[in-house]
Amino acid sequence: MNTKGIVMLVAGVILFLSVIGIGAWVMTAPLEAGEVETKRCNEYVDELDMLKKYNWFWTPYHRRMAFNDCLTRKLGDQKQP
Repeated sequence: MNTKGIVMLVAGVILFLSVIGIGAWVMTAPLEAGEVETKRCNEYVDELDMLKKYNWFWTPYHRRMAFNDCLTRKLGDQKQP
């Protein structure tokens, strides 16, 4: 394989991974919430950050997913039994 082919292959792989990363970022965009829910869920995610600070796979993507889970499932709500 010549140099041009190798460069095209590497560029294609980088482009593919970039598109997947951007797509994941867009798909996990934080849901809209009121000020109270946003504050509650941010506190919940901060608590998770403290628990998972040594976890290799705790990334900004996972923070966003935890925030969205908090909004949809009402996690971290003090009123839960």
